[in-house]
Amino acid sequence: MNVESKWLEDFLVLAKVRNFSQAAALRNVTQPAFSRRIRLLEDTVGAELIDRKSKPIELTPSGKLFRITARTLVNQIMTGINQISDLSRLGGNVVQIAAAHSLATSLIPTIQSLLPESDYKPILSVEAIDVDQATKELREGACDILLAFDDEILRLPPYQSQLLSKTELLPVSACNEQGKAIFNFDSGDPLPWLAYSSTSYMGRQVETVREQVQLNPIFSSSMTDMLKMLVLDRQGIAWLPAYSIKEELRQKKVAIIGELTLRLSIEYYAYRYQARLHPAGEKVWSILCEIEF
Repeated sequence: MNVESKWLEDFLVLAKVRNFSQAAALRNVTQPAFSRRIRLLEDTVGAELIDRKSKPIELTPSGKLFRITARTLVNQIMTGINQISDLSRLGGNVVQIAAAHSLATSLIPTIQSLLPESDYKPILSVEAIDVDQATKELREGACDILLAFDDEILRLPPYQSQLLSKTELLPVSACNEQGKAIFNFDSGDPLPWLAYSSTSYMGRQVETVREQVQLNPIFSSSMTDMLKMLVLDRQGIAWLPAYSIKEELRQKKVAIIGELTLRLSIEYYAYRYQARLHPAGEKVWSILCEIEF
């Protein structure tokens, strides 16, 4: 099999922008020439990688899997070239991580602090996005490692998972000067509710207990940090992950409200494809398998 590295780079650009004309311009070739190179890559691999019927174009199932292989090969080529020429060693050491917003804020500083000091220290490139979008990033081969909550599909082949920790999604209210919750379900009145987007992972969890209490939704977001900020501003109550409010609970800026049945157990994982990552990716994965969060 004779696969040219420029074909791999062509494919990765096309997988990102989802448009032949735009990808050809980025690769500085004409669109017909670019299309021929993608077709040559497909013929060499022996599978259709691009679904040309969809608008914008999509990767086929084979294309999504091959995206991981292509990025790994390109990174390995760059690493070898950089080692030999003693040029910048950044390219081959970049580890693409997609993470849920709250997990990125909570986990990445710890992971960064544990990276080994060496000439080839992994470089984390982190995209903090909505949980469901982050999951899509892994499924489509757009990242090396995903940090997200429990997903039954991603715990099955061809994926590999590592449980990072368990926590709770807690109903909380801001506190007054005496450290007491300013909102409480005992009042009998509907409480102003700062909700997660109904389609988000957190939103789906809270829906399982919504009928137990009276709530008046006044705001919606998929971002934990946004909801936390509004809680601290005393605008309403919200369900927030325990790891995101440790300090606020200690300082009595927020208080947990309601019955124990309103506290929701959640787990978060690191996910990847089973296919071997480039060396920097494998190093970060090994750290995730050893660390206790």
